Amino acid sequence: MNISRHERALLPFIAFQAAVGTLGGFIGYFVVGSQDINAMFQFAALMLTFVAASLILAYVVGPRLCLSSKHLLKIGFFIPGVILLIGYESVLSMAAAFGILQGLTWAARHLLEMSLISDRERDGYASHAGAISVIGGILATLAATVVLALSKESRQYVYWMYGSACILASFMLGRGMCCSPLKHLKNPIAVLKQREFTACLPLFFLQSGFMGLALAVGAVGANKALASASSFGWVATVAGLAGGIGLYLTRNSRGVDNRSRWLGGSCLAVAVAFAMLGASAWVPALFIISSMIKAVADPFLGASELVLNQKALEIQGELNDRIVAREFAFWALRMTSLGSFWILSSALTPVQLLATGSAILAFAVALEFLIGQGWFADAAVKTEEPAYAIR
Repeated sequence: MNISRHERALLPFIAFQAAVGTLGGFIGYFVVGSQDINAMFQFAALMLTFVAASLILAYVVGPRLCLSSKHLLKIGFFIPGVILLIGYESVLSMAAAFGILQGLTWAARHLLEMSLISDRERDGYASHAGAISVIGGILATLAATVVLALSKESRQYVYWMYGSACILASFMLGRGMCCSPLKHLKNPIAVLKQREFTACLPLFFLQSGFMGLALAVGAVGANKALASASSFGWVATVAGLAGGIGLYLTRNSRGVDNRSRWLGGSCLAVAVAFAMLGASAWVPALFIISSMIKAVADPFLGASELVLNQKALEIQGELNDRIVAREFAFWALRMTSLGSFWILSSALTPVQLLATGSAILAFAVALEFLIGQGWFADAAVKTEEPAYAIR
């Protein structure tokens, strides 16, 4: 693998981010298992709000405190680590820990990626980032599963494990990494009003607007199909290994000229996985097959979405303004889809909720392909330098 200096500095951060990000699956299982589906919707809504609020707050307050991307990275791991180590389990505390983790670490990652990675480098970088994410995710899921098995399904030890990993990351990461300073926001409202930005909204909605719904539906499927949290962990570990093997076998195949084909194949596989997730409402064993297919396809779809996201940010305006505007749009779209389905869920049984939610997710992935391939078909490489990079 030909890895640039910038990528080499970013990859350990991405590995830790993916590793700790696997906590979301366990939280979903714990919340639905110990409470009910309404608690899962509450967690998803609060978590999405913490994601958006922490990212936007970082870009608003960060420049006044002379913070940089490196500071956001460290704070983004440290605060969730403290919350998890305190060990107080509630829907609010878990939503805060996971939401702040995602919000602040992605705030740092967006800034670094858009500043350092050129368009021609994005496909290779996306493959490398996907591969290291799978490795980090597998190791963390396996460790959590072993902890659950040895502690007789004690979730407290899982929280302590992830909290310790967060604290470790906050002290270890950042060495040798370029430091992108946070600049004062100028006019994010103007970005929201741009015709180019509003043209991105359908893609944003299909790509990220169903994040909360996917979390809730996946948690329902796991609780229905699996008897314990450690069983969930073993399934997730094996599924992650399948995804890692798939990435390795195709590690040199991605490029600017075949973006549409990769997007199409991964969207098809993820849509099939969601269809099987819905069918697991009647045949629980299909949950395992669904998890395997999705784990194989997710890294490839994630790589394509990473390229699409970066291209979608190539519009007029300061980079910080564009990131904040997009995050606000993400939050509004995610809450709209989650809230609508939450209202609908009151009239559905768990089986109907699982089947309906999975069908919606499968349809959304199919539409994402149709829009995404249009973007790739129309896109032309204009320069070897990052578009609208920080200067």
